[in-house]
Amino acid sequence: MSRRAAWLVVLLVSTGALVAAETAERPALTNADRVHDLAEDFACPVCQGQSIAESDAPVARTIRATIVRMVDEGATDAEVRDLLVTSFGEDIDYSPSGGGLTGLVWVLPVMVAAATAVGLVLAVRRWQGPTGDGLQPARQPLVLVGVVVVAVLAGVLVTRSTAGRGSSGSTSGDIRLSTRTLLIEAGVAPPAEAVDLYSEVLDIQPSNVEALAYRGWALWRGGDADAGRSDLEAAVELDPTYPDVRVFRASQRLSDDDFAGAAADLVALDSLEAAPIVADLVAQSHLRERVAGGLALNGEILAALELLDAGIEKDPEAASLLAERGWLLAGTGEFQLVELSLVSLDEAIRIEPDNPWALGYRALVNSVLLDRQEPALADAELFFSLPQRPTGLTDLLVAEGLGPAG
Repeated sequence: MSRRAAWLVVLLVSTGALVAAETAERPALTNADRVHDLAEDFACPVCQGQSIAESDAPVARTIRATIVRMVDEGATDAEVRDLLVTSFGEDIDYSPSGGGLTGLVWVLPVMVAAATAVGLVLAVRRWQGPTGDGLQPARQPLVLVGVVVVAVLAGVLVTRSTAGRGSSGSTSGDIRLSTRTLLIEAGVAPPAEAVDLYSEVLDIQPSNVEALAYRGWALWRGGDADAGRSDLEAAVELDPTYPDVRVFRASQRLSDDDFAGAAADLVALDSLEAAPIVADLVAQSHLRERVAGGLALNGEILAALELLDAGIEKDPEAASLLAERGWLLAGTGEFQLVELSLVSLDEAIRIEPDNPWALGYRALVNSVLLDRQEPALADAELFFSLPQRPTGLTDLLVAEGLGPAG
Protein backbone atom coordinates (compact mmCIF):
# COMPACT_ATOMS: atom_id res chain seq x y z
CA MET A 1 0.00 0.00 0.00
CA SER A 2 1.37 3.46 -0.93
CA ARG A 3 1.94 6.06 1.73
CA ARG A 4 -0.78 8.23 0.20
CA ALA A 5 -3.28 5.39 0.45
CA ALA A 6 -2.17 4.69 4.03
CA TRP A 7 -2.73 8.29 5.05
CA LEU A 8 -6.12 8.33 3.36
CA VAL A 9 -7.08 5.25 5.35
CA VAL A 10 -5.93 6.93 8.58
CA LEU A 11 -7.89 10.06 7.69
CA LEU A 12 -11.06 8.13 6.88
CA VAL A 13 -10.83 5.94 9.99
CA SER A 14 -10.20 8.93 12.27
CA THR A 15 -13.00 10.97 10.74
CA GLY A 16 -15.38 8.02 10.92
CA ALA A 17 -14.52 7.39 14.55
CA LEU A 18 -15.14 11.01 15.50
CA VAL A 19 -18.43 11.17 13.63
CA ALA A 20 -19.53 7.86 15.12
CA ALA A 21 -18.66 9.09 18.60
CA GLU A 22 -20.71 12.24 18.03
CA THR A 23 -23.73 10.60 16.46
CA ALA A 24 -23.84 7.47 18.61
CA GLU A 25 -26.88 7.38 20.85
CA ARG A 26 -26.02 8.50 24.36
CA PRO A 27 -27.85 7.33 27.48
CA ALA A 28 -30.85 9.59 28.10
CA LEU A 29 -30.30 12.17 30.82
CA THR A 30 -32.95 12.46 33.49
CA ASN A 31 -34.14 15.91 34.45
CA ALA A 32 -32.25 15.53 37.71
CA ASP A 33 -29.04 14.81 35.77
CA ARG A 34 -29.56 17.89 33.64
CA VAL A 35 -30.23 20.07 36.66
CA HIS A 36 -27.07 18.83 38.37
CA ASP A 37 -24.95 19.26 35.25
CA LEU A 38 -26.26 22.76 34.60
CA ALA A 39 -25.70 23.78 38.22
CA GLU A 40 -22.09 22.61 37.96
CA ASP A 41 -21.62 24.64 34.77
CA PHE A 42 -22.28 27.98 36.48
CA ALA A 43 -20.32 29.86 39.11
CA CYS A 44 -22.02 31.13 42.25
CA PRO A 45 -22.21 34.92 41.75
CA VAL A 46 -21.34 35.70 45.38
CA CYS A 47 -18.94 32.85 46.24
CA GLN A 48 -15.25 32.22 45.76
CA GLY A 49 -14.50 29.20 43.58
CA GLN A 50 -17.83 27.43 44.07
CA SER A 51 -20.34 26.38 41.49
CA ILE A 52 -24.09 26.76 41.86
CA ALA A 53 -24.23 23.04 42.67
CA GLU A 54 -21.69 23.36 45.50
CA SER A 55 -22.76 26.61 47.14
CA ASP A 56 -25.34 26.91 49.91
CA ALA A 57 -25.62 30.69 49.56
CA PRO A 58 -29.23 31.98 49.25
CA VAL A 59 -28.64 33.25 45.71
CA ALA A 60 -27.27 29.83 44.70
CA ARG A 61 -30.33 28.08 46.13
CA THR A 62 -32.56 30.50 44.23
CA ILE A 63 -30.70 29.84 40.97
CA ARG A 64 -30.94 26.07 41.53
CA ALA A 65 -34.68 26.38 42.06
CA THR A 66 -34.93 28.41 38.84
CA ILE A 67 -32.99 25.74 36.92
CA VAL A 68 -35.23 23.02 38.36
CA ARG A 69 -38.41 24.81 37.31
CA MET A 70 -37.13 25.61 33.81
CA VAL A 71 -35.94 22.06 33.16
CA ASP A 72 -39.22 20.55 34.31
CA GLU A 73 -41.13 23.04 32.14
CA GLY A 74 -39.25 21.80 29.08
CA ALA A 75 -36.63 24.53 28.65
CA THR A 76 -33.48 23.54 26.78
CA ASP A 77 -30.04 23.89 28.31
CA ALA A 78 -29.36 26.79 25.97
CA GLU A 79 -32.45 28.63 27.23
CA VAL A 80 -31.35 28.14 30.82
CA ARG A 81 -27.88 29.44 29.97
CA ASP A 82 -29.27 32.45 28.14
CA LEU A 83 -31.42 33.41 31.13
CA LEU A 84 -28.63 33.07 33.67
CA VAL A 85 -26.03 34.82 31.52
CA THR A 86 -28.49 37.65 30.86
CA SER A 87 -29.21 37.96 34.58
CA PHE A 88 -25.69 37.59 35.98
CA GLY A 89 -23.27 38.19 33.10
CA GLU A 90 -21.03 35.93 31.03
CA ASP A 91 -18.54 35.41 33.86
CA ILE A 92 -20.99 33.09 35.60
CA ASP A 93 -20.83 30.53 32.74
CA TYR A 94 -18.01 28.02 33.13
CA SER A 95 -18.66 26.60 29.62
CA PRO A 96 -18.30 28.62 26.41
CA SER A 97 -21.17 29.01 23.98
CA GLY A 98 -19.39 27.21 21.15
CA GLY A 99 -19.99 29.96 18.58
CA GLY A 100 -17.90 32.71 17.00
CA LEU A 101 -14.54 33.50 18.57
CA THR A 102 -15.38 31.42 21.62
CA GLY A 103 -15.74 28.32 19.47
CA LEU A 104 -12.44 29.11 17.80
CA VAL A 105 -10.76 29.15 21.20
CA TRP A 106 -11.86 25.55 21.68
CA VAL A 107 -10.78 24.47 18.19
CA LEU A 108 -7.38 26.15 18.13
CA PRO A 109 -5.70 24.11 20.92
CA VAL A 110 -6.59 20.89 19.12
CA MET A 111 -5.23 22.27 15.83
CA VAL A 112 -2.01 23.47 17.46
CA ALA A 113 -1.42 20.12 19.15
CA ALA A 114 -2.03 18.27 15.90
CA ALA A 115 0.24 20.60 13.91
CA THR A 116 2.99 20.15 16.49
CA ALA A 117 2.70 16.37 16.22
CA VAL A 118 2.90 16.60 12.43
CA GLY A 119 6.00 18.79 12.66
CA LEU A 120 7.73 16.28 14.90
CA VAL A 121 6.89 13.41 12.56
CA LEU A 122 8.21 15.27 9.55
CA ALA A 123 11.42 16.24 11.37
CA VAL A 124 12.05 12.63 12.27
CA ARG A 125 11.39 11.54 8.69
CA ARG A 126 13.83 14.09 7.34
CA TRP A 127 16.46 13.00 9.88
CA GLN A 128 16.00 9.38 8.83
CA GLY A 129 16.41 10.24 5.14
CA PRO A 130 14.89 8.35 2.17
CA THR A 131 13.54 4.91 2.76
CA GLY A 132 15.20 1.83 1.45
CA ASP A 133 12.90 1.53 -1.53
CA GLY A 134 13.97 4.93 -2.86
CA LEU A 135 10.66 6.63 -2.35
CA GLN A 136 10.46 10.12 -0.89
CA PRO A 137 9.26 10.67 2.66
CA ALA A 138 5.54 11.04 3.28
CA ARG A 139 3.84 13.63 1.19
CA GLN A 140 3.99 16.49 3.64
CA PRO A 141 1.15 18.66 2.26
CA LEU A 142 -1.22 15.71 2.20
CA VAL A 143 -0.25 14.75 5.75
CA LEU A 144 -0.65 18.28 7.02
CA VAL A 145 -4.03 18.83 5.36
CA GLY A 146 -5.35 15.48 6.51
CA VAL A 147 -4.35 15.91 10.13
CA VAL A 148 -5.59 19.51 10.28
CA VAL A 149 -8.96 18.42 8.88
CA VAL A 150 -9.20 15.77 11.55
CA ALA A 151 -8.15 18.29 14.21
CA VAL A 152 -10.70 20.86 13.09
CA LEU A 153 -13.44 18.23 13.06
CA ALA A 154 -12.43 17.07 16.55
CA GLY A 155 -12.50 20.64 17.85
CA VAL A 156 -15.91 21.32 16.35
CA LEU A 157 -17.32 18.14 17.85
CA VAL A 158 -15.82 18.95 21.26
CA THR A 159 -17.37 22.41 21.07
CA ARG A 160 -20.75 20.99 20.14
CA SER A 161 -20.68 18.44 22.94
CA THR A 162 -19.82 21.07 25.58
CA ALA A 163 -22.10 23.80 24.31
CA GLY A 164 -25.20 22.24 25.80
CA ARG A 165 -27.47 19.27 25.84
CA GLY A 166 -30.98 19.02 24.55
CA SER A 167 -33.94 18.73 26.83
CA SER A 168 -35.37 15.43 27.91
CA GLY A 169 -37.56 13.65 25.39
CA SER A 170 -40.25 12.76 27.92
CA THR A 171 -43.56 14.56 27.59
CA SER A 172 -45.01 16.39 30.55
CA GLY A 173 -48.03 14.09 30.54
CA ASP A 174 -45.83 10.99 30.84
CA ILE A 175 -43.86 12.61 33.64
CA ARG A 176 -46.97 13.49 35.61
CA LEU A 177 -48.36 9.97 35.20
CA SER A 178 -45.19 8.20 36.23
CA THR A 179 -44.43 10.48 39.17
CA ARG A 180 -48.00 10.29 40.51
CA THR A 181 -47.84 6.49 40.43
CA LEU A 182 -44.53 6.51 42.30
CA LEU A 183 -45.86 8.95 44.89
CA ILE A 184 -48.87 6.75 45.54
CA GLU A 185 -46.58 3.74 46.00
CA ALA A 186 -44.31 5.72 48.33
CA GLY A 187 -47.27 6.71 50.48
CA VAL A 188 -47.88 3.10 51.48
CA ALA A 189 -44.31 1.81 51.38
CA PRO A 190 -41.99 1.17 54.37
CA PRO A 191 -39.83 4.22 55.20
CA ALA A 192 -36.60 3.05 53.52
CA GLU A 193 -38.41 2.01 50.35
CA ALA A 194 -40.42 5.24 50.38
CA VAL A 195 -37.20 7.27 50.39
CA ASP A 196 -36.02 5.38 47.30
CA LEU A 197 -39.33 5.98 45.55
CA TYR A 198 -39.29 9.69 46.35
CA SER A 199 -35.73 9.84 45.02
CA GLU A 200 -36.89 8.17 41.82
CA VAL A 201 -39.60 10.80 41.44
CA LEU A 202 -36.99 13.53 41.87
CA ASP A 203 -34.78 11.92 39.22
CA ILE A 204 -37.67 12.25 36.79
CA GLN A 205 -38.97 15.62 38.00
CA PRO A 206 -36.57 17.55 40.26
CA SER A 207 -39.15 20.28 40.90
CA ASN A 208 -41.64 17.88 42.50
CA VAL A 209 -41.98 19.60 45.87
CA GLU A 210 -44.19 16.85 47.26
CA ALA A 211 -41.50 14.21 46.73
CA LEU A 212 -38.81 16.50 48.13
CA ALA A 213 -40.83 17.41 51.22
CA TYR A 214 -41.94 13.87 52.00
CA ARG A 215 -38.47 12.45 51.41
CA GLY A 216 -37.08 15.02 53.84
CA TRP A 217 -39.74 14.11 56.39
CA ALA A 218 -39.04 10.38 55.99
CA LEU A 219 -35.29 10.91 56.28
CA TRP A 220 -35.62 13.11 59.35
CA ARG A 221 -37.97 10.70 61.10
CA GLY A 222 -35.71 7.81 60.13
CA GLY A 223 -32.73 9.36 61.92
CA ASP A 224 -30.90 11.00 58.99
CA ALA A 225 -31.43 14.46 60.44
CA ASP A 226 -28.99 16.39 58.25
CA ALA A 227 -30.32 14.98 54.98
CA GLY A 228 -33.88 15.51 56.19
CA ARG A 229 -33.25 19.15 57.09
CA SER A 230 -31.56 19.72 53.73
CA ASP A 231 -34.55 18.34 51.80
CA LEU A 232 -37.06 20.32 53.86
CA GLU A 233 -35.09 23.55 53.36
CA ALA A 234 -34.87 22.88 49.63
CA ALA A 235 -38.61 22.14 49.44
CA VAL A 236 -39.50 25.45 51.12
CA GLU A 237 -37.08 27.24 48.79
CA LEU A 238 -38.68 25.52 45.80
CA ASP A 239 -42.28 26.26 46.77
CA PRO A 240 -42.92 28.36 49.90
CA THR A 241 -46.68 27.90 49.43
CA TYR A 242 -46.70 24.10 49.81
CA PRO A 243 -48.51 23.56 53.15
CA ASP A 244 -47.23 20.08 54.02
CA VAL A 245 -43.58 21.11 54.12
CA ARG A 246 -44.41 23.94 56.51
CA VAL A 247 -45.83 21.42 58.97
CA PHE A 248 -42.87 19.08 58.52
CA ARG A 249 -40.28 21.80 59.00
CA ALA A 250 -42.12 23.28 61.98
CA SER A 251 -41.99 19.83 63.64
CA GLN A 252 -38.30 19.47 62.80
CA ARG A 253 -37.52 22.94 64.16
CA LEU A 254 -39.49 22.27 67.31
CA SER A 255 -37.41 19.15 67.88
CA ASP A 256 -34.27 21.26 67.34
CA ASP A 257 -35.53 23.80 69.94
CA ASP A 258 -35.81 26.41 67.21
CA PHE A 259 -39.13 27.68 68.51
CA ALA A 260 -39.02 30.98 66.62
CA GLY A 261 -38.37 29.16 63.33
CA ALA A 262 -41.18 26.69 64.02
CA ALA A 263 -43.53 29.57 64.81
CA ALA A 264 -42.59 31.29 61.54
CA ASP A 265 -43.52 28.16 59.58
CA LEU A 266 -46.88 27.89 61.37
CA VAL A 267 -47.66 31.56 60.74
CA ALA A 268 -46.80 31.01 57.06
CA LEU A 269 -49.09 27.98 57.08
CA ASP A 270 -51.95 30.13 58.38
CA SER A 271 -51.77 32.24 55.22
CA LEU A 272 -52.08 29.22 52.91
CA GLU A 273 -55.11 27.35 51.64
CA ALA A 274 -54.21 23.99 53.14
CA ALA A 275 -56.25 20.80 52.84
CA PRO A 276 -58.30 19.93 55.95
CA ILE A 277 -56.03 16.97 56.65
CA VAL A 278 -53.13 19.36 57.21
CA ALA A 279 -55.05 21.31 59.84
CA ASP A 280 -56.09 18.01 61.45
CA LEU A 281 -52.44 16.92 61.63
CA VAL A 282 -51.41 20.15 63.36
CA ALA A 283 -54.31 19.91 65.80
CA GLN A 284 -53.88 16.23 66.66
CA SER A 285 -50.16 16.62 67.29
CA HIS A 286 -50.73 19.80 69.35
CA LEU A 287 -47.90 21.26 67.32
CA ARG A 288 -48.91 24.89 67.74
CA GLU A 289 -49.43 24.50 71.48
CA ARG A 290 -46.02 22.87 71.93
CA VAL A 291 -44.27 25.56 69.91
CA ALA A 292 -46.05 28.26 71.93
CA GLY A 293 -45.01 26.50 75.14
CA GLY A 294 -41.39 26.50 73.97
CA LEU A 295 -41.54 30.21 73.22
CA ALA A 296 -43.02 30.88 76.66
CA LEU A 297 -40.26 28.89 78.38
CA ASN A 298 -37.76 31.09 76.55
CA GLY A 299 -39.48 34.18 77.94
CA GLU A 300 -41.19 35.05 74.65
CA ILE A 301 -44.71 35.19 76.08
CA LEU A 302 -45.96 37.76 73.58
CA ALA A 303 -44.74 35.73 70.60
CA ALA A 304 -46.34 32.61 72.09
CA LEU A 305 -49.70 34.36 72.53
CA GLU A 306 -49.53 35.80 69.02
CA LEU A 307 -48.95 32.31 67.62
CA LEU A 308 -51.95 30.93 69.50
CA ASP A 309 -54.12 33.89 68.53
CA ALA A 310 -53.25 33.34 64.87
CA GLY A 311 -54.49 29.77 65.16
CA ILE A 312 -57.63 30.81 67.02
CA GLU A 313 -58.38 33.41 64.36
CA LYS A 314 -58.15 30.65 61.78
CA ASP A 315 -60.37 28.33 63.86
CA PRO A 316 -62.30 30.07 66.67
CA GLU A 317 -63.59 26.67 67.86
CA ALA A 318 -60.10 25.29 68.57
CA ALA A 319 -60.59 24.33 72.24
CA SER A 320 -57.01 23.16 72.79
CA LEU A 321 -55.61 26.47 71.54
CA LEU A 322 -57.93 28.39 73.85
CA ALA A 323 -56.87 26.18 76.73
CA GLU A 324 -53.17 26.74 76.01
CA ARG A 325 -53.77 30.47 75.74
CA GLY A 326 -55.44 30.49 79.14
CA TRP A 327 -52.58 28.48 80.67
CA LEU A 328 -49.93 30.85 79.32
CA LEU A 329 -51.80 33.88 80.62
CA ALA A 330 -52.08 32.24 84.02
CA GLY A 331 -48.37 31.45 83.98
CA THR A 332 -47.53 35.16 84.05
CA GLY A 333 -48.69 35.32 87.68
CA GLU A 334 -50.28 38.73 87.08
CA PHE A 335 -53.67 38.76 88.81
CA GLN A 336 -55.50 40.49 85.95
CA LEU A 337 -54.01 38.11 83.41
CA VAL A 338 -54.83 35.15 85.64
CA GLU A 339 -58.46 36.29 85.74
CA LEU A 340 -58.34 36.74 81.98
CA SER A 341 -56.98 33.23 81.59
CA LEU A 342 -60.25 31.85 82.95
CA VAL A 343 -62.10 33.52 80.08
CA SER A 344 -60.13 31.44 77.58
CA LEU A 345 -60.42 28.27 79.69
CA ASP A 346 -64.18 28.72 80.17
CA GLU A 347 -64.62 29.20 76.42
CA ALA A 348 -62.58 26.09 75.70
CA ILE A 349 -64.74 23.97 78.01
CA ARG A 350 -67.89 25.46 76.53
CA ILE A 351 -66.77 24.34 73.09
CA GLU A 352 -65.46 20.96 74.23
CA PRO A 353 -66.64 20.00 77.74
CA ASP A 354 -64.36 16.97 77.99
CA ASN A 355 -61.18 18.65 76.75
CA PRO A 356 -58.55 17.32 79.18
CA TRP A 357 -56.21 20.30 78.79
CA ALA A 358 -58.91 22.84 79.54
CA LEU A 359 -60.22 20.90 82.55
CA GLY A 360 -56.78 20.26 84.00
CA TYR A 361 -55.53 23.81 83.48
CA ARG A 362 -58.65 25.36 84.96
CA ALA A 363 -58.42 23.08 87.99
CA LEU A 364 -54.82 24.18 88.59
CA VAL A 365 -55.55 27.89 88.09
CA ASN A 366 -58.47 27.83 90.54
CA SER A 367 -56.63 25.74 93.12
CA VAL A 368 -53.08 27.08 93.04
CA LEU A 369 -53.43 30.68 91.87
CA LEU A 370 -56.91 31.69 93.03
CA ASP A 371 -57.46 29.37 96.00
CA ARG A 372 -60.87 28.30 94.75
CA GLN A 373 -60.87 24.69 95.83
CA GLU A 374 -64.46 23.71 95.14
CA PRO A 375 -64.46 24.49 91.35
CA ALA A 376 -60.92 23.14 91.16
CA LEU A 377 -61.93 19.76 92.63
CA ALA A 378 -64.96 19.59 90.33
CA ASP A 379 -62.77 20.07 87.24
CA ALA A 380 -60.21 17.59 88.58
CA GLU A 381 -62.87 14.98 89.07
CA LEU A 382 -64.04 15.39 85.49
CA PHE A 383 -60.44 15.25 84.31
CA PHE A 384 -59.70 11.94 86.04
CA SER A 385 -62.92 10.43 84.72
CA LEU A 386 -61.67 10.76 81.15
CA PRO A 387 -60.36 7.58 79.47
CA GLN A 388 -57.43 9.44 77.83
CA ARG A 389 -55.43 11.95 79.90
CA PRO A 390 -52.11 13.71 79.17
CA THR A 391 -49.49 12.06 81.39
CA GLY A 392 -47.60 15.21 82.34
CA LEU A 393 -50.76 17.10 83.25
CA THR A 394 -52.01 14.13 85.27
CA ASP A 395 -48.80 14.08 87.31
CA LEU A 396 -49.04 17.82 87.93
CA LEU A 397 -52.60 17.58 89.24
CA VAL A 398 -51.63 14.73 91.55
CA ALA A 399 -48.63 16.70 92.80
CA GLU A 400 -50.93 19.63 93.66
CA GLY A 401 -53.28 17.39 95.66
CA LEU A 402 -56.00 17.31 93.02
CA GLY A 403 -55.77 13.60 92.27
CA PRO A 404 -58.57 11.14 92.99
CA ALA A 405 -59.09 10.28 96.63
CA GLY A 406 -57.47 7.08 97.85
